[in-house]
Amino acid sequence: MTTSSKQSAMFCTGLAVLIVGLLATVGLWYAADQRQSNAVSNLARAPSGCETTLDFAAVGDFTMYAETAGRFDEPIAGNCAADGAYNVPGDSLPAISLKMTSPAGDEIVLTDASGSTYDVDGFQGESIRTFSVETPGDHILRVDVSGDSEVRLVMAVGKEPSDGVGMMRLGAVLAALAGLVLGGTMTIASRRPPKTAATVPFEPWATGMPAMPEAPMDPESWEPALGPPSHTPGAPPAAPSTPEPTGWTLQPVSPPMPTTEPSDDARPSPWAPPNGPAQ
Repeated sequence: MTTSSKQSAMFCTGLAVLIVGLLATVGLWYAADQRQSNAVSNLARAPSGCETTLDFAAVGDFTMYAETAGRFDEPIAGNCAADGAYNVPGDSLPAISLKMTSPAGDEIVLTDASGSTYDVDGFQGESIRTFSVETPGDHILRVDVSGDSEVRLVMAVGKEPSDGVGMMRLGAVLAALAGLVLGGTMTIASRRPPKTAATVPFEPWATGMPAMPEAPMDPESWEPALGPPSHTPGAPPAAPSTPEPTGWTLQPVSPPMPTTEPSDDARPSPWAPPNGPAQ
């Protein structure tokens, strides 16, 4: 794979990671909002001025919310005829009287609670009581507003609507950060020019035979250089002058002297012919 192909693949991968991170962020945030919206819509509601029957299918801890704005999506079980939307004016809640009895007729202990609020899909409420259900079945809740019977305040009962919403939103933020960091880093890295490696000069191996040494020039084949002669025509050329070496003087050399003792070749042979005629 070439360098450009690797950079293109890294760019596409980084872009894909970035898109997936953003899609995960949007999906998780939307799911968190839907979770809270569904939880608020599924709360059981009891209007003020009457008794409402609440059917608890399981035991556990529950919270009562005083809703100042909302609507009835389902008919109310009990002696209350309430339907449509409701809205309580003012910034503060009126005095509220609450009483709940178990299926056995025992009064349920209601504990003051505050700090949890919601404003979702037209519903506005804040927590005022918590209680525990120990026996499943029908419970009777009586809601009264002190001082003004015309105020139609509604009590919403159920689990905390924001349970799990915070974790999902935190996951959305982390997904966005991961997508931006990883995808952005890979995208930026793919745009950087590649590092060039240092080139080493390459000399190919000699494939031919080594050249044969050239023969010395033949004196007879020498041709004089073209140009005017270096001496006067008709006169013999001047002998080249050879400069004498400096720093030393030529000394005459005497020939070797013959030795006084004749060599073996010059000595007379011990045999010689007689000097005179034979006697």
